[in-house]
Amino acid sequence: MKFKISSELKNIIGQDLIVNDQVAVFELVKNSYDAHATRVDIVFEEDKITIKDNGKGMSLDDLKNKWLFVAYSAKKDEKEDEELESDERYKDYRNKINLKRGFAGAKGIGRFSADKIGENLKLIAKNVNASNAHQLEVNWKDFENNSQKEFVEISVKHTELSTNEYQDFDHGVILEISNLKSEWDNDKIEELKKSLSKLINPFEININSNNFQIHITKQDNDIEQIGNDLLSILTLKTTKLEIEILSNTIESKLTDRGTLIYEIEEENHYQHLKNTSITLLYLNTKAKINFTKLMQVKAVNFGNIMLYNNGFRVYPYGEPTDDSLGIDRRHQQGHSRYLSTRNLIGSINVSEYSDEFREKSSRDSGLIETNGYKELYDAFWDKALKRLEKYVVSVQWSLDEVIRNKDGDSDDFSILDNTISQSEIIEIITNLVDRDKVEIKDFNANFINLFDGQKPSEVIISKLFKIAHDASNQEFINRINEAQKIVNRLENKNIFLENELTKEIKASEKLKNTIEQKEKQVLFFKSERTLNEDELVNLQHHIGINAELVSGSITRFKRNLDKNKELAVPKSTVIDMLDEISMANQKIIAINNYATKADFLTKSETINEDIISFIRQYISNIHPFISNSKIKISVEAENNKFIMGFKPMEITIILDNIINNARKAKAANLDILFKTSKNDMQIIFKDNGKGLDASIKNINDVFQKGFTTTKGSGLGLHHIKKIINSMQGSIFLDNNKEKGINVVWELKK
Repeated sequence: MKFKISSELKNIIGQDLIVNDQVAVFELVKNSYDAHATRVDIVFEEDKITIKDNGKGMSLDDLKNKWLFVAYSAKKDEKEDEELESDERYKDYRNKINLKRGFAGAKGIGRFSADKIGENLKLIAKNVNASNAHQLEVNWKDFENNSQKEFVEISVKHTELSTNEYQDFDHGVILEISNLKSEWDNDKIEELKKSLSKLINPFEININSNNFQIHITKQDNDIEQIGNDLLSILTLKTTKLEIEILSNTIESKLTDRGTLIYEIEEENHYQHLKNTSITLLYLNTKAKINFTKLMQVKAVNFGNIMLYNNGFRVYPYGEPTDDSLGIDRRHQQGHSRYLSTRNLIGSINVSEYSDEFREKSSRDSGLIETNGYKELYDAFWDKALKRLEKYVVSVQWSLDEVIRNKDGDSDDFSILDNTISQSEIIEIITNLVDRDKVEIKDFNANFINLFDGQKPSEVIISKLFKIAHDASNQEFINRINEAQKIVNRLENKNIFLENELTKEIKASEKLKNTIEQKEKQVLFFKSERTLNEDELVNLQHHIGINAELVSGSITRFKRNLDKNKELAVPKSTVIDMLDEISMANQKIIAINNYATKADFLTKSETINEDIISFIRQYISNIHPFISNSKIKISVEAENNKFIMGFKPMEITIILDNIINNARKAKAANLDILFKTSKNDMQIIFKDNGKGLDASIKNINDVFQKGFTTTKGSGLGLHHIKKIINSMQGSIFLDNNKEKGINVVWELKK
C-alpha cells in the first residue's frame, strides 16, 4: 500500500507555513543566492511582483526532477552543483562564482513561498549556455478546488521558449507573481527594503566574493540598490567584542573606541562549532546618537543581535521586540548588573553547513534546538555577552560618568586617560587568565602609564607581571620592573606619613565617640537647672490647660448629680468623667515631674526624633528621680534607631503606667526590648512579677475602661491604649508562661 497526497498539501507547506509576505520574498531571494546569482531584481507593478536573478538557471531536467519534486532538496543531497562542476560548458561561469560554500535553503519547500504572495506564478528559467528557456505556469487555485484530488494529478503548464521578452536575460530565473493576495503600498515596500538590508551577512558575501546585490524597482522604473546596513553598523566607534571560533581555538578581541583592550586565545571545546563568529557592540548614549545619524533610525527600532546561518539571516533573532536569547529576561533580574538588548547590537554568524543548524520549517521561529544550537547559545553567553558585560559594567559605565561630568566627547576620550578604568581592566584580564584559562595574544602596554605620579599596589604589580609573562612581552616586563622600583621608594617615604595618619585617625575616632555621646543627651539634661522666664510661662500654660480640663470634668459631673435627685447616675457616666479627670491629672503630674529635667518642654507638641533613644534616656535620667520604686529596669536596644514623629508627654505617660503596673505586680526586674525593621517596630516590656489575676479570662480585657482586679481606677491601661491607637499603633498582653507578663507595643512610622 502507498500513501496518497491531497492537493491540500500545497497550503500546508506554502501559505500556511510561510507566515508573511516578507518571509516569502526572503525565501525566493535565498533560492537566487543558492543558484550563485550576483544580482536579484525585485520589480513591483500593479498586481504583479517580478523577481529576477542572474544565477545558473535551470534546465528542463532541473525543472522536472528538482523544482517540481515536492520537498526534495538537491542542496541537501549535495547534488545541486554536480553539473556545473563536471561539464566543461560551464567552465567560464565556474570561474565567476564560488562553489565552495553552503546553501541558504535545504528543505525543498521554499518554492511554495510564491503561493503566499499571489495566486498565479510564471517561472522562466534559462540554464547557463543554453539557447532556449523554459516556462512553467502555476495557478495555485487549482490545488484548492477539491482537497479529495491528489496533489500529483494537478497539472502545471510547461512551454519551451526560443526567445522571450527580457532583453538582458542570458541565464537565471524569472518569477512573475500576479493576482497578489495583499496590497504592496509604499510603506510595505519600504519595510521590505529595510528587512532585505539585514538579510544577508556582509562578511559572508565578502568571503565568497559573490558581490551579491539586490535591487528594487517600482513602476516608475526608479531602481534602488539594497545595501547591507549591518556592515556599516559593525564599524561604529564604540565598545566591541569580536570572536572567531575555529577548529581548535577561539580567538577574542576587545576594543574600546578604537583602543585595543585585549586579544586572547583559548582552546575550542565545542564539538559542533568550528567555523562561527560573533560580533557584539555595546551602545552607550553617544554611540546611539551616532547610530541614529548613520541609519536614520533609532537603534532600539533597528534590532539587536542578529543570527546568520550560512550567510542568511534567521528570524526572529534580532528583531526589535525579540528576546530569543533571553537577554532581557536576565536584565530584569538586575538592571545595574546586566545589559539589555536596548544597549546591544551585533551578529552571530554560523558557517558550519551542518544539520545541527537547521531552521524550523515555519521560517520565523529560529533554529531547531539541537545539540549544536545549545553549544551556540552557550558560546554566545559565556564567550561574548558575559565578557562584554563584565567590561562594560566594571569600566564603561564609570567611564561614561567621568565623560558626562567633564562635558566631554566619548569619541575623543581615551580609556588610557582614566586610571580607575585601567585598574579594572587589569583585573578583568587577569581573571580571564586565571579562571577561563586563556592565553593572552596582545593587550595595550600603555596600561603601565597608570603608575605615573602615583603609587601602584603590589597586587596590581603582580597581576601585570603575570599578564606580561603570559603574553611574552619583554618590553612590558621591563617597564613593570621600573615601576616596582618606584613602588619601593614610595613605600619607604610613606611609612612615616602612614604612622602620622594612624594617630590622626585614632584622635578622630575618639572625638567622634565623644560627639556621639553628647548627641545622646540632646533631649535630656542630667543635672538640675533653673528655668528661665519663657519656660516658666510655658510650664504654667500647660498646667493651666490640664487644670481647666479637671475643673470642667468636675463641673459636668456635678450637673449630672443635680439632674438626678436620687443619685441614680449610671456607672458608665461616672467612669467616663473619672477617665477625663484622670488623664488630665496624669499630664499635670508628668509636667511637674520632668519639667526641670527635660529640654523638650517647649516642644510639647509632636517632635521627629529617635524614639528608642528618647525611651532609653527617659528611663536613665528622669524616671529614677520621680519614682520611689526599687524595680530594676534594663533597656536592650543595641545601636538601633527608629526616627518617627511622637509627643514626648504621651510617651512618658505610657512608660509611667507600664512601670507602675510592674511595680504593683511585685516585679523585681523589667526588661525593655526593641525589635525594628525599616518601617515597623515592636517594644516588649517583660517583667517578672506575679502576673495577671487568675480570674481574668481574656487578658486583653485589661485595656477596657474601668476594668480592674485591684483597688486601682482601671483607667491607666485604657489611657495608654487610647494614646497608642492615636499613634496608629497597637498594644496587647502576652502572658509569660514562667512568671510575670509581657506588654507588647507595636508602632509604625
